Amino acid sequence: MFGSKNNKETIMANNNQVNSGDTIISQGTQIKGDLNFSGTMYLEGTVEGSITSMNDEGMLVISETGRVNGSIKTGNLNINGAVEGDVTVTAKMEVSSKARINGNIYYVNIEMETGSQVNGQLIYQGGEVTPIVSKKSEHNEQ
Repeated sequence: MFGSKNNKETIMANNNQVNSGDTIISQGTQIKGDLNFSGTMYLEGTVEGSITSMNDEGMLVISETGRVNGSIKTGNLNINGAVEGDVTVTAKMEVSSKARINGNIYYVNIEMETGSQVNGQLIYQGGEVTPIVSKKSEHNEQ
């Protein structure tokens, strides 16, 4: 999952091409306004506004140089850049070591690497929460 420093290059090398549904916002590009996407979006530049996938299969990949100043709502997220705003992920979220998030994260499945930083709450959205049963309380009930 976290072995590649540049996830976009790895995915592109494996496919030998960019799929027609893929969107790439290159480093040095700045966009002001809200974005809606389908398929996969690779963000290496800066977005001042919200980013929303049009369905739960959407995949947003934010590289180390990628920046978002606004909310994110997507099915899947792989982040190694910076986000200033709330993040909602309905499927899987991977937070790499250089990721910096200032905002709440609403998640179903999250994986975080050592070194990543989140300044906000992690809020589980996957239904019932499994109760924590300590060994001590189990032992006392018997």
